Amino acid sequence: MLPTMRDRPAPRLHEGLLAGSADHRRTAISTWARSALDRSEKLLTLCAPVDADIASRAGSGLTALTPDDLHTTAAPVKLLQRALPDGDHGLGILICADAVIAATSRETHEEIETALARLCRDHPVSVLCVYDRNGDRDGAGIEHLDLAVARHPDGLEEQRLALRRTAHTLYVNGEIDMSNLDAFATALRALTDTPSPTVRIDLNDVTFLTAAGARTLIRDTAPYRDRGADVEIHATPHITRILQLLDIHRLPQLHLSCRGVPAKTM
Repeated sequence: MLPTMRDRPAPRLHEGLLAGSADHRRTAISTWARSALDRSEKLLTLCAPVDADIASRAGSGLTALTPDDLHTTAAPVKLLQRALPDGDHGLGILICADAVIAATSRETHEEIETALARLCRDHPVSVLCVYDRNGDRDGAGIEHLDLAVARHPDGLEEQRLALRRTAHTLYVNGEIDMSNLDAFATALRALTDTPSPTVRIDLNDVTFLTAAGARTLIRDTAPYRDRGADVEIHATPHITRILQLLDIHRLPQLHLSCRGVPAKTM
């Protein structure tokens, strides 16, 4: 018999969302919050309102912190630590990066992100940090894309692209097009900012890649390859053909492998 959501352990992930529209933001937040409640987690929101249905379902298990709460005598990190649940109950933390940065500063939000990563590692805590892509003004997802990418190796999602990074591997899922080239490029730079002699880029779950995306792959790994380090790219036959048309497999220090195709036939 398959386990129910309530039987499953909390994911303990520190994830980011690049919201491309109000509808995307609302739907993604609602889906994430419902999953947290299905795991019997309490909810803490920081400058991030949830819809009435989620608030009603969470009941007394919902703690909402506003921008005004960030200007109390207690540091924002302390406010988060105070919300840690007792016993085995988990905690889901939902944060609006734009509102936090606007109310405090980028530096304060970076401190919060660091604390959140630590809480996820040491406690039954899962986190979703929301960065807006669009709006009347530039959102945090535009002005602080480097922060969104660097601080969420467990997962960063936008409308058509999902990124996940381990120490030496970048996993890419979805479509790479003109709308998300900046996020892809930032993730490549974050991956190659390492002393490791080899990094791996996994494109096996990429369904669409523009020529501009391939050129971004070349350009933003070049400084790393120029140091004599190796870049391994793993892709499907379709994406491999696109990369081969640009002779990417002939570049020094770059190694292309295709799923199901022996390397010697490439």
